[in-house]
Amino acid sequence: MKRLGSLFSFKIIICAAYALNLDFLDPSVLQTRKSARVQQDAATAIINKYMDAVNVTVDPLLFRDNKDVFSIRTADGLLHIRASTGVAAVWGFNYFLKKYCKSQIAWQVQRVVIPSPLPEVNELVEASDRFRYYQNVCTASYSFVWWDVGQWVQHVEWMALNGINLALAPVAQEAAWARVYRKLGMTDDEIDEHFTGPAFLSWLRMGNVRGWGGPLPKSWHDRQQNIQDAVVDLMYRLGIVPVLPAFNGHVPKAFSRLYPNTSFYSVDSWNKFSADYCCGLFVNPREALFKEIGEKFFRELNVGSSSIFTADPFNEVKIQPWSTSLVKDTASAIFSMINKFDNKGVWLVQNWMFVHDPILWPLQRVKSFLQSVPNGRMLVLDLQSEQWPQYNLYQMYYGQPFIWCMLHNFGGTLGMFGNMKTINKDVYDTRNREDTTMIGIGLTPEGINQNYVVYDLMLEAAWRKEPVQDLKDWVADYAERRYGCNNTASAWRYLLKSVYSFDGLNNVRGKYVITRRPSFKIRPWSWYRSIDLFTAFEKFVLAANDGCDSPGFLHDLVDVTRQALQYRADQIYLDLLKDRFSNFWVFFASIVRFADVLNDLRDILLTNSDFSLLPWLKAARDASNDAPFLYELNAKAQITLWGPNGEITDYACKQWGELVHNYYLPRWSLFLLMALDANLQRITFDQEAAQKFVRANIEERFLSLEIKPLPTNDTKSVAALLYERWGFVPNLPEVPISIIRDIPERRTTLADLDSTEDDTVDEPTVIQWHSTTPIG
Repeated sequence: MKRLGSLFSFKIIICAAYALNLDFLDPSVLQTRKSARVQQDAATAIINKYMDAVNVTVDPLLFRDNKDVFSIRTADGLLHIRASTGVAAVWGFNYFLKKYCKSQIAWQVQRVVIPSPLPEVNELVEASDRFRYYQNVCTASYSFVWWDVGQWVQHVEWMALNGINLALAPVAQEAAWARVYRKLGMTDDEIDEHFTGPAFLSWLRMGNVRGWGGPLPKSWHDRQQNIQDAVVDLMYRLGIVPVLPAFNGHVPKAFSRLYPNTSFYSVDSWNKFSADYCCGLFVNPREALFKEIGEKFFRELNVGSSSIFTADPFNEVKIQPWSTSLVKDTASAIFSMINKFDNKGVWLVQNWMFVHDPILWPLQRVKSFLQSVPNGRMLVLDLQSEQWPQYNLYQMYYGQPFIWCMLHNFGGTLGMFGNMKTINKDVYDTRNREDTTMIGIGLTPEGINQNYVVYDLMLEAAWRKEPVQDLKDWVADYAERRYGCNNTASAWRYLLKSVYSFDGLNNVRGKYVITRRPSFKIRPWSWYRSIDLFTAFEKFVLAANDGCDSPGFLHDLVDVTRQALQYRADQIYLDLLKDRFSNFWVFFASIVRFADVLNDLRDILLTNSDFSLLPWLKAARDASNDAPFLYELNAKAQITLWGPNGEITDYACKQWGELVHNYYLPRWSLFLLMALDANLQRITFDQEAAQKFVRANIEERFLSLEIKPLPTNDTKSVAALLYERWGFVPNLPEVPISIIRDIPERRTTLADLDSTEDDTVDEPTVIQWHSTTPIG
């Protein structure tokens, strides 16, 4: 009995040590920087774009337990919305649209139909958590890079419609840094050698690369300053908390000239980038210069204080000499800098550094890093909770609050994919645990404009108190809201059963056979049966002839057709692997079939501008008056070779019509024709030489290729034709189902592929759960 009492006392001591301090993370304070009247006007202006018969009241006294609240009620022909903040009011309006009007406002499409008379409504909704967070540090490059003020404003409105109250702010960081650097004595040439081009700024900011795709002209800084001024102001007026950047320790190489008596640490090369584009300097956090630079940057931002600041000092980089003391000193220096600028400031940090390289981050080092900041003054993004949750491993982040995030997408790649059962369960289980330090949910995709259904479900976890009882009914309702027709419920149940049923540890990064660098070493894999996907495909085609004709339906009809053809390409590739050792005509027939499916993929993608390369390139050119060619080069490089030597080839691949026509089809055709020639001559095929030839003649030339519009057709007719052609193809091998399952009592991580030179199924690196020994 005495021993049991001692154990109980020990548990009490541990709980007290990790007591959750949320004094600095109070939405009722952070979201009310602007008056209720200002927020009310901002919310009403957004809602009035969709309906006039609305009365909005914003009253911060409506907050409950530091959480947003809204109520919706219809009376006398008006929709009455009462809410704790402006963002909660707009959120309430979207709740009304979805639940009572069967409408949807999504990223690329929207369908809003408000019945008259208004449906009877009287409901109060309380947020399930303090925060609904949005964005990955890479989203700014993969999806937002070419946006203008209007597009940014529209996206902030989408955030408000979905209740997002905490988001990275679009800040003119490089404009501020340019002013800092010049005041410190850097030359224009040194600044130009440091800044990357627009498409790669996310990785400049994290110290991964420098110079690649640059320089940045003054017009870029002016454009970003205009976006910052408009968007940050709108976020404040709605009650959305903007997350502002803070100095993370990375500086240009020129600092060694400016400060010859200051100690700097070196940064290891990232993803095999050469010295021309990698390896800046990292300021010794013990040096006074660290805080001095940070303070100068804060002053130059000129956006006031948001109380939430982001800095990622060790994102996929290793600083030399690497040690736990460096980690602790850096964390202390960054927090001290933030606290001096804002004595109520909280440091928002992504946990990706721990996940990406657990060898560098054993448990004790992670603990030292997190506990170098006072409890409650750091907010951790558990960045990929739907697949790689870390809150258990790190004991709820040793008392620091965290946000349960769904990353889902890497590089903005396309491909129907999702883990809907997990996000419909784990987020609720984690929220309701007695020891939880979870205070919010978040969307953290590297790129948007894909798989909206997964994000819509995740966003509903922000107000739902328990999981959706039947996901089959939920996806049917989702489809009706999106399409305005109710005859796709069966099709969506098959999608739920197939592409949206993923439950494993594999990397799903959009690297299907068609978008990979040509090779005979690829091993395609799947997590679902083809019959379920093609049944959904069939039902979509039939629905197209039965009244479904909305933009959302046409978008998804293209997407389902694309997914089906992508799967057929994987199957035909498996035949290619076998037939290349057969006679010439057998191999030739497989090559022709592979080319056919790529041609048909191009044709369906060209029927919808959402799947076109042209808007991406036009936006890049329009973003610059003085360097459109440079911006277009950035746009092309990011989605193909990525780095100057193809260091991250196809990481951000896109299944866009013109890209299939000008890039994927030509490089596969050239590669396979060379293999066919070797077969004809009965000589050994030199794959490495062939890949080099493809690199020089297709991949590199694409960067300077003029991309012209291509003929297009009607989505419905093309989809129907392609179903007839590819819906039933006898004697094709099934793509192997190969799912890496979680390993009990172990911690498993998967590193990103540096290239696709030797594509194989990713095998996990297994790290013992109890690994706690510091390195260095």
